[in-house]
Amino acid sequence: MNGGRLSRATTRKRKRVFRITTALALMLALIGIIAFAALFDKKQDSALPESDEIATEMVDSESEQPADAEKESADKIYIGQPYTKVYADDRVTVVYEADLGDRFERLETVSGFVKVQLNERLTGWVTEESVTTEATALSDDEVIAAWQQVVPNASESVLDWIGKDLENVRTEHGSPSAVQRDQVNEYHFYDGFFLMVRDQKVRAVDWDKQATATPDLQPTREQATGIWFEGETVQLKLFPYSGVMRVRLEQK
Repeated sequence: MNGGRLSRATTRKRKRVFRITTALALMLALIGIIAFAALFDKKQDSALPESDEIATEMVDSESEQPADAEKESADKIYIGQPYTKVYADDRVTVVYEADLGDRFERLETVSGFVKVQLNERLTGWVTEESVTTEATALSDDEVIAAWQQVVPNASESVLDWIGKDLENVRTEHGSPSAVQRDQVNEYHFYDGFFLMVRDQKVRAVDWDKQATATPDLQPTREQATGIWFEGETVQLKLFPYSGVMRVRLEQK
């Protein structure tokens, strides 16, 4: 009888020890899993750079490129005919009329239309058939000589206005008598001429109602409604109408 009771007591004791041991083993295993996961996360974090040296090196390598490299490589197009309609994104609404020889950056070509950058804020669409990528260039000296032929009374100081900030020109010449605006440009009127202003820079000078004249120079393109002379940095455009013509000297 006593031997039997001792045997059962021993068995119960062993079971309790086994359960406690098993529980402790499970707890230790769980603690081990949690610790491993924390260590793994820490290793993952340590795979990221501890400083910005890599990013700095990338930025520095890009900054070594010429600032105007992207601008120089941009795809440029010329408007091939006067009074070319420029459309909004719906390609129905007219937002502007471009002149012969106007030069814009081409953004994309879709289904017979070319998307162009009109100014810093506005883009538009022109038909693909109305643009060209080729323009036979003359020297600036030839273009300026042709301009002096057709506007003989204009001062050579005009050449210093083109490309300048508007405020600098207004400081020198005072306020205009009138200002008109369209979607792309502003037009500042003075006695005998007006300034075409885009993005707060003087892009061109126009003289209206000039006597019709033909320079002794082969034009880049000639049509009944417009004549275009393409220089290295400037353009001359003549737009005859009703026995007179409008003359524009413009920065490319």
